[in-house]
Amino acid sequence: MIQPRVLIAGCGDIGTSIAKNWVSAGAQVSAIRRSGTQFPDQVSGITADLTTMPSAQLPDVDLIYLIMTPQSRTETAYQSAYVETAKALVSRYARQDRIKQPKVVFVSSTSVYGENEGEWIDESSVAKAKKETSKCLLNAEKILSESMQACSARCSGIYGLGRYRLIDKIKGESEWGANSWTNRIHRDDVVSGLMILGQRLLDEGSREAPVPSHVILTDQTPVSMWEVKLWIASRIGAKVTLGAVNEFIPQTGKRIRADFLRQCGWAPKFPSYVSGYEDLLREKGETLQ
Repeated sequence: MIQPRVLIAGCGDIGTSIAKNWVSAGAQVSAIRRSGTQFPDQVSGITADLTTMPSAQLPDVDLIYLIMTPQSRTETAYQSAYVETAKALVSRYARQDRIKQPKVVFVSSTSVYGENEGEWIDESSVAKAKKETSKCLLNAEKILSESMQACSARCSGIYGLGRYRLIDKIKGESEWGANSWTNRIHRDDVVSGLMILGQRLLDEGSREAPVPSHVILTDQTPVSMWEVKLWIASRIGAKVTLGAVNEFIPQTGKRIRADFLRQCGWAPKFPSYVSGYEDLLREKGETLQ
């Protein structure tokens, strides 16, 4: 059996784990990162900006993961991180015969759904982005899907492994602000979901059901932000700094569920914030109550 050739465009935290998993599966793995020269063992590393590097430097591959992180939350940063990188991949690979083109998994975000009044969202919902940054994500999705066989993995809020911002904010005892519905997924579950998507894209010729143009990655447990903060505060003994009690029922945000990956047999290791943040608090070395 010929082992797949995989390119990780964006070899950060999640990209590194994806690369290691494909190496373990026997794949030939290449990876790109903007800076730094540390790559996982047995990975052919390229340190370059995907948007400016010569296209000839991009290897012939069967599967690409596009996993970008914008340098800020501005429209310009999102345009550079997502739209321009999508264009770079299309410029290099879309010229190939469609059958020989690599498949693409693009890590996008559920922010492309503009609902903000507690609505339920699933994979059949039409994405109507309201923020300019979210419109950049949708544009990148469109660029890829129009020229290549691509699946956009729309992730809800990613947490875990060194992502301590919410914990530190609660420890700082600043006022919590308005309550809202939130959705999240642990980075370990993002990795496992992305692995399934990549494998199914490669195996698609032998399967009846095609991989859709987009899927959602979320833990399936929408919860109010205050509930999460109350739980963390109780575990670390932090002061509770609620606003008005009548604001406990969230008035903003959305509630997200997803079906495709579950139908593929995927199950999250961390099915709710409780198991995920318990693991993260212990990783951080917090003294728990």
